[in-house]
Amino acid sequence: MKHIIIGTAGHVDHGKSSLIKALTGQQTDRLKEEQKRGITIELGFAWLPLPDGSKAGIVDVPGHERFVHNMLAGAGGIDLALLVVAADEGVMPQTEEHLEILRLLNIKHGIIVLTKVDLVDEEWIDLAEETVKESVAGTFFEAAKIFRVSAYTGQGIDELREEIFSLINDIPQKDEKIPFREPIDRVFSVEGFGTVITGTVIEGKVETGETVMLYPGEKEVRVRNIQVHEMDVPAAYAGQRTAINLAQISKDDIDRGHVLAAKNSIDVSQILDVKISVSKKSPYAIKNRSRVHFHYGSAEAIGQVRFFDKDELEPGEEAYARLNFQEDMAVRYDDPFVLRFYSPLVTLGGGRVLDPCPQTKRVKNEEWRERLFQIDQGSEKDRLYYAIDSASHNFSGIALAFRRSGLARLSKEKQLSYLEALLADKQIYKLNEELYLSTDFINKLSQSTERILEKFHKENPFKVGMRRESLRTSLLSDVKIEYTDKILDLLEEAGKICSQGGLVASPSFELLLSDEEKRIQAQILELYKKGGFTPPELEEVTIEFKAKNKVADLISNLIDRGELVRLDDKLNLHKEYMEEAKELVVEMIEKDTCLRLADFRDKLGISRKYAAAILEYLDKIRFTRMKGDVRVLA
Repeated sequence: MKHIIIGTAGHVDHGKSSLIKALTGQQTDRLKEEQKRGITIELGFAWLPLPDGSKAGIVDVPGHERFVHNMLAGAGGIDLALLVVAADEGVMPQTEEHLEILRLLNIKHGIIVLTKVDLVDEEWIDLAEETVKESVAGTFFEAAKIFRVSAYTGQGIDELREEIFSLINDIPQKDEKIPFREPIDRVFSVEGFGTVITGTVIEGKVETGETVMLYPGEKEVRVRNIQVHEMDVPAAYAGQRTAINLAQISKDDIDRGHVLAAKNSIDVSQILDVKISVSKKSPYAIKNRSRVHFHYGSAEAIGQVRFFDKDELEPGEEAYARLNFQEDMAVRYDDPFVLRFYSPLVTLGGGRVLDPCPQTKRVKNEEWRERLFQIDQGSEKDRLYYAIDSASHNFSGIALAFRRSGLARLSKEKQLSYLEALLADKQIYKLNEELYLSTDFINKLSQSTERILEKFHKENPFKVGMRRESLRTSLLSDVKIEYTDKILDLLEEAGKICSQGGLVASPSFELLLSDEEKRIQAQILELYKKGGFTPPELEEVTIEFKAKNKVADLISNLIDRGELVRLDDKLNLHKEYMEEAKELVVEMIEKDTCLRLADFRDKLGISRKYAAAILEYLDKIRFTRMKGDVRVLA
């Protein structure tokens, strides 16, 4: 069953509410002030029975210029617009502003309704019709049929109703598999039930009993009950007006402009990257850094415009821009929006969201303009790549990339096909099932690694390489170890680094010792070999060779090469004796089930200092572990 929202548009006192009452028999002006003054102030709602037994929702919007913000709050979910023009007055300022708003919101289906035809003669009606045709030229209303009606006499109402039925058949069915979303345009409390919100479901579906999320704030709430056209229903679908009774939340915690949506389906942000177009009829240009009223869904916020390549956007022009806000925005990729001047309140233009949650706050203008161009003009695969690339430095999961690129609307199979295509083209790397990084980002990390190692080798000419954990910290200090390890593995596979024994070096690095240095190093190694399980302390060795700095470097080199094992800051052990110590530990534990320090000391015939240093090293490398006051194999 197809679900459709019909919306009105037009100047104040042109008969929009009377037209809806004539079509449906329902009064949309629910406030006493509206009925007293005879003008619509707030959004009004009704429904139109359709031939197949279903009902089309109707949103009646205010026409007064002071209430355009209310009109915008209800126009976002419209599928079919009725542009209402009074025959006795013709096209007026709010007619034109509403028409431009409908165009900016990308509404594609419409009917023009000339009302109050009973008040004027045929010649005047003809003139009004010609004026309307001139005003809608170049818009989606250009090919729309024009109906002459009178809500008072009933003239033309049946014919208009039939045209609505006919046009509904041409409007595509909405996809119910897209994650649910409903901008909230009204919230109130009902005694005995609690908090109720109303709005138009613009995407997906929602079911009674389902747990959904309120944005901004990401607060989980439970759907207690759903009504569509005052009837209880088990589920509501895109294209339906709903009243939803929510559990676990107070009326005071919800405002018009909040969004009810599927859990974790929206990423709130105070920055949006967008494409803006200024209306040709706008009385003002949009200047860089200017403040504007930003309307999206049922919400309104004050934002600041920043252009990437210009200081001013003139009427009729379009450009890529960044919008900054002081509050969180809850939008999705490709959402349309309307911009109004900060003061006076006139419509400037609008556009569409290209990135609902940018991952880079400071950007290079030309680079970012080009990125937005590719997102705007590129394919779904291109959009996914740029979403992954721009978030790689944050190590954000692939789910965020799908949401930012609009691919969260697609099936899992389709999403996977785009990932596989990017992998096949070597545009991205897969770290795990949830994390993908762009090749460009990996290349930048490779260049950073090269600089880090180059500096290390220059400052440490006797060291075989940099410890892996030190390189990891220097390269990506705030990233999970599992991620940095995987990246270093990728760089090693690509031949960008060499790794051995926990040390990382540049492939071009070559340790060159002079003949004198090689001779001293051999003597040092022999000294440790003679020391056995009671090796000399570092200070003794440096005194022996009277060259403290060089000896320390040569000993460090022997440790890096695995010839010596560092027990602590003062003691090193020859590798052959460490292997012998390991064999002895295994033998003693297998015999007695555990190992005591005193037994190990006595077995080797050494002092407690040396025995403790050896065993503590084995604990550190997880060869053994303490269990009470004894050791067992780890």
